[in-house]
Amino acid sequence: METLHVQRGKERLYLIPAGKSFRELGRALIAFCKRYPLAIFYGCLVVLVALVYQFARQTITLYIDGEELCTVETFSRTVEELLDEKGIWLHPRDRVVPDRQAILNHQSSRIDIYKAFEVTVIDGNRLSIIITPTIMVTELLAEEGFELGPYDRIEPAGLEKAYDGAVIRIVRVEKRYDCSCSAVPFDEIIQKNPLLDRGLSRVVREGHPGLQEELIEITIENGTEVKREVIGATLLEKPLEKVVEHGDNTTLEREGRLMEFERVMLMTATAYCPGTPGSGCPLNQYGHALCTGPHNNGYTSTGKKAVQGLGTLSSPRLVAVDPEVIPLGSLLYIEPIPGIGKIGFARAEDIGGAINGSKIDLYFDYHRDVIKFGVRRGVKVYLLKDY
Repeated sequence: METLHVQRGKERLYLIPAGKSFRELGRALIAFCKRYPLAIFYGCLVVLVALVYQFARQTITLYIDGEELCTVETFSRTVEELLDEKGIWLHPRDRVVPDRQAILNHQSSRIDIYKAFEVTVIDGNRLSIIITPTIMVTELLAEEGFELGPYDRIEPAGLEKAYDGAVIRIVRVEKRYDCSCSAVPFDEIIQKNPLLDRGLSRVVREGHPGLQEELIEITIENGTEVKREVIGATLLEKPLEKVVEHGDNTTLEREGRLMEFERVMLMTATAYCPGTPGSGCPLNQYGHALCTGPHNNGYTSTGKKAVQGLGTLSSPRLVAVDPEVIPLGSLLYIEPIPGIGKIGFARAEDIGGAINGSKIDLYFDYHRDVIKFGVRRGVKVYLLKDY
């Protein structure tokens, strides 16, 4: 039978007899413990101390605002004890993750410290300086007791997290509602009338506005009204449409002639003379005529000799016009004027400084006829085609 032995000094210690049963092995171990109890005690103590040290010692990495500060080994039980142990002073508003009272364990090998800074909060007309770490703006306002209403908003828009030096404005928004009545405009219906001359119109039926009740939303920001908006309306009375007939006739029969015209115009008519010495037109000290000013040479602005004319197709009357309304050279037919009589055919051959828009200046050879003519309104003037 083979026996395993251990050499100890000069003695040979038979420790584990090979091939023996477990009972014999246990007897050998008990004998060994009885013979060397002190060595076994100190060995167990060393192992126990090593285990306690190993499990009590922790390795922690400290971060400040996301940047690594240092890695330390500690036997501290809580986060606060570790910070005191390492002499790390914190402001009461600094944020520590995990919490300062959290128990350190082998699962928490990292401590994050978020340093506090100043943030300005303007709530309406009230200004507050707040010391805070980087947190969500909504969380910050809730912690500081700023309650937001359903319409209140935070400026600048889109600001999610507080940062050093941030200015946060709370705009207090209030909604009020009011009712008022307003007129509903009426539409205008245009109808063609072949019996009415082109350029003229007449009202067949006058329009009448309707009536509606409006629900108005009033927006008030920080005590000041900023917007009124109609958000609903109830029609109380329908509007009545206005009906207008526009002339569509372009045929004129006068003096035995059937003529085409572009349009007819109701114009204000005045009169003037050539301002020449034989016309009887008054002159000023500079020799300028009352009717034509310095242009009193007896010729029109187009260079033609000023002649009154007979109002016939072969000898039309001479008139001054606004070229933007009636092109120069156009042949016109002017209806009879009450108190003056027939005018007839006329040719646009002159312009005048006072003749603008729907005005026409009728030429007379003598100033006495100008005085008699005066100012006539509602004169019907046809702009003829192909003449």
